Order: sequence, then C-alpha cells, then structure tokens
Amino acid sequence: MAALVLAIVGAILLLNYVKAADLRAQKDLNPVTVLVATTDIPAGTSVGDLASYLETKSLPGTAVAPGALSTLEEVTDRVVASDIVAGEQLLDAKLVAESAQLTPGTVAVPSGLQEVTVLLEPERVAGGNLTAGDKVGIFTNFTVKEKNNPDAEEDEVAKHLYDKVLVTAIQIAPSEQTETKEGTTAMPSGSAYVTFGVDSVQATKIIYAQLNGALWLTKQNDDTNPGDRTVLDVNEVLK
Repeated sequence: MAALVLAIVGAILLLNYVKAADLRAQKDLNPVTVLVATTDIPAGTSVGDLASYLETKSLPGTAVAPGALSTLEEVTDRVVASDIVAGEQLLDAKLVAESAQLTPGTVAVPSGLQEVTVLLEPERVAGGNLTAGDKVGIFTNFTVKEKNNPDAEEDEVAKHLYDKVLVTAIQIAPSEQTETKEGTTAMPSGSAYVTFGVDSVQATKIIYAQLNGALWLTKQNDDTNPGDRTVLDVNEVLK
C-alpha cells in the first residue's frame, strides 16, 4: 500500500512538474491566447453559435496567424465566410457581415478537377466584377534572390501563370455606395473569396503564390489570346 501511495504521489508531482515546465517554456516564447476550432465549422455559421465549436489555446507568438482572434466580443454580428477545419485558428478575415455572403451562383466543377479558394482585395479580382462561371487569367509577383548566392540582391519578378481558369464561386462584400455616376459601378467594400476549378498542379502553384507572393486576376473571355509565360523582371517590364 505504501508503495502504491508513493507511486501515485510521484506521478502527480511529475505531472505538475511537466505542466510547470511547459508553462515556463511557453512564457519564453511570448504566448498568445487564441480561439481554435475543435471541429469543422461550416460556412454561414453565426458568431452566436460558434462557442460550441471553439476552445481557447495558448500558443507561442510565432505560431499565431495574423488576425487570429482571442475573443468573440467584438465580432458578434458576423458569420463564417468559408468553411473552417478542426485545429484551424479563428481569423478575423474569416468572419464577415451576413450581407457580405453574396454568392452570385455557383457552377459545377468540371470532371477531374478540384476547387481551391483564395482571399484577394477588390483590385486583384478585376475590381470585383467577377461572377461564378467567368474565366480568369492568373498572374503572380515574387521577390527572389539568385539561388545559392547569399550576397545576391533581391529582384522583383512577375509571371503569367494560367489562362481561362474557371471561377466556380465568389463571395464579395457589397458596395457601401448608394449612388454612382452614369457609366460607372459602385466600388466593392471588402476582400473577395474566389474559388477556382483546377487540377492538382494548378492548385499547388496558386496556393504557393498566395502564401509567398502576390496574386492578380484578369477577367477573360473565349476570344482572349493566350499569354506569354516568360518570367519578367523590371528590365523586361520596362522594355
């Protein structure tokens, strides 16, 4: 009995020591409390219903995504703009006013393709003048350095990635303007979630460009000529 009691006490002391060590380690990493999804959250879920989907976690500052929320107190009148998967941090950009969930229809994904979504500012989505079913050109800009040369200077390059990529869905906040001049359209008031129907290679490049560079879309039609896929630097642009 004495041995059993000692074993239990030892286990409790060890557990407390490990917890204290974890707290000390996190303290050195500037911990930040954030909201994390415990289960998948479907698009359209209101903030009022989010409590059962979320838990608070203390994460090292370097692991916290930009715009991660630690409380729902200031976003009570919003809804989830796109699906959130379990383990994902709740970002302010993922919550929009209910009126911003404007999906001008959707189109079926062509057989063999898949969907990928990016978040872009209005000027990067042809001023917001895109609807599901449109085809777009996808362009990207990067800051790069010569490979295996640590002393090389950074260089800005641009590349035309793809032509006539199908937009299967788009969500964009409505304009806050009530009146516009004849021949003009109202400016959109927020960023847009644009979903494409693509293959795996296209999805990989789009995701990489979204995370590490800058994406721009052009609105194309069936008569749009295919573009040159050459990588351009400032010298080529200014020719």
